Amino acid sequence: MVAVDLLAGLDVCIKVNGRALTEYEDRDEEAEDRTIVRYVEAVSGQVFSIQATARAGFRSAGDAVPFRIHVDGSECVDAPMISNDRSRFMTSSAVSTGLRSGENRVSLYQFAPLQTTSEASHAASGPTKAQEIGSIVIRLHLKKVIGTGKRIDDAFSGRNVGTVSEKLLKGQAVSHSVAYTAPVVSTVRSTMCTEPVTGIPAPYTTLVFRYRSLETLKSMLIIPRTPSPPPLEERSIESMSRDELQELQRQLRELREQATSQAEVKREIKRERTDDNPRPRKVARPNRASTVLEFDDDNSVRESSTATFAPGPEVVDLTDD
Repeated sequence: MVAVDLLAGLDVCIKVNGRALTEYEDRDEEAEDRTIVRYVEAVSGQVFSIQATARAGFRSAGDAVPFRIHVDGSECVDAPMISNDRSRFMTSSAVSTGLRSGENRVSLYQFAPLQTTSEASHAASGPTKAQEIGSIVIRLHLKKVIGTGKRIDDAFSGRNVGTVSEKLLKGQAVSHSVAYTAPVVSTVRSTMCTEPVTGIPAPYTTLVFRYRSLETLKSMLIIPRTPSPPPLEERSIESMSRDELQELQRQLRELREQATSQAEVKREIKRERTDDNPRPRKVARPNRASTVLEFDDDNSVRESSTATFAPGPEVVDLTDD
């Protein structure tokens, strides 16, 4: 829930299936004065509501706090109200479920994928309105109650966004818009005539909920990206599921097969090189003291030694012719 700084004890949130959506803050974004900006995740097809809660003891200037809700740059689609009297001794809430089309008829809010086109002809809503797609703006006013009956400013209007020109979005990371369901029966809401509190800014404060898909929030770094899991070989066996263990076994089998295949290729290359380029064998040459094996006619073998040639004395012939 967003705690409204200027109205202590007052919280506002967007709910899906009775649970408040997690809110994220872009700390690099500078909001306008008296404005709070939060991001929430939008899931296609989800119906949601907007709830304001005043804790017991909440007080504000005047008698009541109306919440004027603007969706995707539209005019006011609903305006629930928190009363000081109701929250004086107990926690009280005001809920907006959708576009009011009568005292007991409402078209529910629903997240829908944004349809875009490159054609510039879809420019009917104008650049300003297109830039507000993907935002729910809640303007809180401080009012005095002057009677019962329908408020003068209690005229609601809204429509489905439809297809939007990409040019008008001006590169904004927008994934969804708000669509409205067919009208359904709703509880009748009591109404009161009010007037502004003199000397108080109008609106007193503004809340902006920007809704995006999970992937878009991650791409904008509003939500940290999911880190890549460590490789299976770096994890402990105890932390792995059955499927992960089977995958690890498959990877190891592939590695063994690759290693065996590479070893066979190396052996084949070495064999081919040996056959193509045989190295000459050395032939032993007998020296003077070598032993020689000789075969006789009867295939017997006998040993013999090479002759040792020692140089004899030099002889000089001095005979006269």
